[in-house]
Amino acid sequence: MFTTTRRRDPLFPNTFDIEEPETKRKIWYHWLNIRLRQYMILEILFFISLIMIFYKLQTLSNQNDRVLEMISSIERKVEALAARKPKEDMEKSDGAQKMKLPTEDSTHKIESTDSKTKQLKLEIENSTTLVPISKERFRLNAADFLLGASVDKYLSSRSSLNPSFGHDQTNLVLLDRPQPPADKAWCTNDKNPVLTISLAKYIKPISVSYQHSAWNVFIPSGAPKTYDVVGCFDDDCKSWEPLVLNCQYSEDESNEAEQFCNISPDLDVPLIGKVQFRFRENYGHTRKTCVNLVRVYGETRKPLKMKKHLNSEKTCADLKWYYHNSYIKYAWTDKNCSILYENECCSECPECCQECLIHDYNGATFIFYCFWVLLASLLLLHIYLFIRYPAYRRWCRE
Repeated sequence: MFTTTRRRDPLFPNTFDIEEPETKRKIWYHWLNIRLRQYMILEILFFISLIMIFYKLQTLSNQNDRVLEMISSIERKVEALAARKPKEDMEKSDGAQKMKLPTEDSTHKIESTDSKTKQLKLEIENSTTLVPISKERFRLNAADFLLGASVDKYLSSRSSLNPSFGHDQTNLVLLDRPQPPADKAWCTNDKNPVLTISLAKYIKPISVSYQHSAWNVFIPSGAPKTYDVVGCFDDDCKSWEPLVLNCQYSEDESNEAEQFCNISPDLDVPLIGKVQFRFRENYGHTRKTCVNLVRVYGETRKPLKMKKHLNSEKTCADLKWYYHNSYIKYAWTDKNCSILYENECCSECPECCQECLIHDYNGATFIFYCFWVLLASLLLLHIYLFIRYPAYRRWCRE
């Protein structure tokens, strides 16, 4: 049984006496209980509000990404409808011409004069000039990030490129470059990994491919071995159809080669704006699957081009000099993958392109983090002074 002593509480000098336990644990419990209940209510509310603000900002950011993906999907659908219209007009014009052509029973011979023939040719020429049809098609990698493709995070497995804290770098798996780096792979621990891609443009798919980072002798454990690719007919990929099945990344090929899987030309599907890679097996049968670079090739009526920037030569020269001579300046400047590839800086500074990120850490990022670190430090300092020094508490109350 513990003995207790009676003394006046310094926090309540004009009130009744309390019994203070002599054990250290009960003393600390009593001390914290008084301060948490009496003095730190505002600080706790402020801290909770700060957490809610962070959560709200993250929610708004996710909603913004979702809206941008929806807008991009709508734009691709409009382009697909515009691409279908000339074909429909051509079919209508062909049908109209067939209706205009004189038809008779097989037992009768068709007799036409020169004037009717000329008139018919003139009508056909007029109809073709009204509906110009271009049969030229362009081949492109519609899963190229630089052309506008993106990974649908909500329909894909969670990966190492999208950490809980930090920038989302998921689209590195779509950055079309000659040799993808090993440390920028899209890795996931899901049992059935899925990678969903919103293509840069609606296309008629021709083939898909996979390229792993360079390896020696044996393919690294975790690299995809077999996978399927399906075409999605809606934004949530609930309606889909297989494009290719049992595609294999073989160790018999070159260790740096892109390995293709052709899509049957007899496959009758509408233009595709979203595809889904479903990885079935990996090398080493490990839990983690790591994907370096996927491509989706297709045909389109209009070519897509990357944006061209002014002063590209100066931008590339500055980035190269910063990279080799001034780490601070290189870290401070904007150097994301879009800037490097759109300015064609990879030939001048290949190291920059090899290390680039989708969302860069630069001067603006540094200022943003410094602001929040300073705010959190001031809050912790305020709480410490409020608990430790009675004079500071009295000053805060005044």
